[in-house]
Formats: sequence, structure tokens, C-alpha cells
Amino acid sequence: MIKTPAFWYKKKGVLSTLLLPAAWIYQIGHSITQAIPCNPYKTSIPVLCVGNAIAGGGGKTPTVIALVSFLKENGLYQNPYILTRGYGSKNDMPVLVDVVNHSASDVGDEPLLLAQHAPTIVSANRASGAKLAEEYGADIIIMDDGLLHRSLYKDLNILVVDRQIDFGNNRTLPAGPLREPLSKILPKINCVFTIGRPFDAADYPVFETTLTATKKPDSNKDYIAFAGIAIPDKFKNTLLELGYKIKEWHEFSDHHAYSLNDIEVLKKKTGQLITTEKDFVRLPPNFQKQVETLPVTITVNDPNALLTFIQNHLKTS
Repeated sequence: MIKTPAFWYKKKGVLSTLLLPAAWIYQIGHSITQAIPCNPYKTSIPVLCVGNAIAGGGGKTPTVIALVSFLKENGLYQNPYILTRGYGSKNDMPVLVDVVNHSASDVGDEPLLLAQHAPTIVSANRASGAKLAEEYGADIIIMDDGLLHRSLYKDLNILVVDRQIDFGNNRTLPAGPLREPLSKILPKINCVFTIGRPFDAADYPVFETTLTATKKPDSNKDYIAFAGIAIPDKFKNTLLELGYKIKEWHEFSDHHAYSLNDIEVLKKKTGQLITTEKDFVRLPPNFQKQVETLPVTITVNDPNALLTFIQNHLKTS
């Protein structure tokens, strides 16, 4: 896995412009794929999809976790299941994640994290995964990613926008981070969740959310921070904003599989190691004891408005 190109989140420069022909080819190929007739599977329970317009780093995981809690706390659904592709999963068939016996190399890092909050099914074929959730007695499925996936009918599509990065340079892969032009993505969604400052989307209900770190720094410690996520600098910036004294900073590619050499190098550092929750589940258990994480939560600023919206939409979908 390569690192997310920095030029995706800068003004449209030379490298991005040089890649425009490749982006046009990508768009043509994607359009042809999307035009192929498809008969999506319609479940007997609602399917709520949480997705991004960009490739990676858009805040889907904490949003999915927040929605699980929101639905249960408000009495809308009591047995939500999470459905995800599971980057790096070794499974050809749908599998229910076991946080005790599965590792990140078995099912992926995000599924291990999600499974700590609700039963989580990993399935490259979303329709097959949804059928398994139905068999297990789920009363709603929260689909992590999949706005562009067509094998499963979705009752509610949520677009998550992290205002720290928005849509980058607004160009499609590989010239920018967009999976599709916004003109094609927006007609597929029902509402927008924003993380951070307000977002103007007059044609869609917008629910502003707040990302909060639930742990404060120890002023007596110097921290050795590391992360292997889509946009590592987001983690670094959050630590600095919270007042963590960062002695050293190490970044890796997204979903990085930490090698024995990586572990040995980090072990020799003088200072308190800290990383993201996603990275933590990819570390060996005996090394996890030496590493702190920075847990984060997302809360909806107007929960009553969201509750009414979900009730009304799923009632008529």
C-alpha cells in the first residue's frame, strides 16, 4: 500500500495536471462499469450506508461507530450489524469478525476496531454479507463504505465530509482523491455528515458533527507518535492541537503491516509511544502494552434533527 499523495490535498499543481489524462481514462472505465445492468439484493431490514467521496481518510469509521450508538441509545434499533469490505482480509466468503481469534491480517484493521462496538461482517460481496447479517438476526445493517457499490440496495446513503480535507483538489483518481466527480456522487446520497466546521449543501440535509479526543496528554511525557493511515498528518495535527509534546514523528502507508524491524526500531525510542486505534490493532499483542492510543468519538450536534430524519426516511424508503 502506497502513501496518499500529498498533492491531492494541495492546489492543482503540475503533477496533478500531468495525471489528468489518466484520470479521464479512469472516469471512462468507471462509467462503463457503472452502466452495466445490476439487480441489487433488497434485504428484509434497512441498510444504512456511510461513505466518502474521496479515497481514504474521510472519517467513515468513527461515524459508523457513532451511528451504532445513536441508533441503540434512541431505541430505533437494538441489534445493528456493521458490514464492511475489510481491506486486506484473507476471506473469500462472508465472515463474522471475532475480536479474540481474528487478527488484522485475517479480516483487516478497521473491522477489528468496528467489531468492538457491534457485530461486524467482512464481505467483499456486500449482498452475501447482508444475507449473513439477516441470518444472525440483525435488525439494521450499517454499511461501512459502499456508495459506489451496487450489489446491495441501500435505504439511506450518508456522505461523510471531513472539513479538514474536504474533497482535496476536486479531481478524480489518480489526479486527485475523488472516486467520482461530485456531480455523479451527490445524486446518490440522502444527507451529509460534516466533521468540523459547517458545510453548505442546500440540496441535502446536513448534520454537523464534532470529533472529540477522549484522552488528554501527560505533561510529564515526551511522545513518539506514529501512524499508518490514509492521511497521517491528521493524527499528528490532532496530537499537537491537544498539547502532546511530540519528540519524534513517524508515518507509514495506509494499512501498513508493521514488520518485526518496524517494531524493534520503535521499541528503541526514548519516550512514550502513541498511535491511532486503527494502527493499534495491527500491532503484536506483546507490543501493544507499550503503546498508547488516542481514542476519538463523533457526536452529532443536533441529535433530535437526525433522529427525526432517520425515522421519516426509513419509514418511507
